[in-house]
Amino acid sequence: MWHFFNYNSKHLEDLSPLEEVVEYFCKGVHPYGPFFEHVLEYWEESKKRPQKILFLKYEDLKIDPKKEVAKIALFLGKPFGNEEDLEIILKKCSLERLKNLEVNKSGSIFSYVHNNAFFRKGVVGDWKNHMTPEIEEQLDKITKLNLQGSGLEL
Repeated sequence: MWHFFNYNSKHLEDLSPLEEVVEYFCKGVHPYGPFFEHVLEYWEESKKRPQKILFLKYEDLKIDPKKEVAKIALFLGKPFGNEEDLEIILKKCSLERLKNLEVNKSGSIFSYVHNNAFFRKGVVGDWKNHMTPEIEEQLDKITKLNLQGSGLEL
């Protein structure tokens, strides 16, 4: 989100440094409310009503996209009839294909939000290129504290 806001706010002079944003995040101050509360609410509800809420992790999608996309299709009540259809969907929904569509290279939702702002590298672990070990430790600590006993691991 920090990248997104910075990308879309290049004209602003008072951008918050990442360290400050992480500090607020750890305190539960977030534009969309406390992150961990939202995640845990969905996690708990997905266990109670798995037919209504499918809980996915991006890392799992990257590790085994076929398995996870097949899981999504089954959840939606539209399982794939064959492997070929699954392959077609995987190709059409690939990050590389989507970010290279002309509408996502040059289009915008509003005059100040360009579509290409929604596409980064899509690489698991790329955060290590942007965060210091201190920030990593701070986020790991707050994550473990907030998810403790839930059975959810991020």
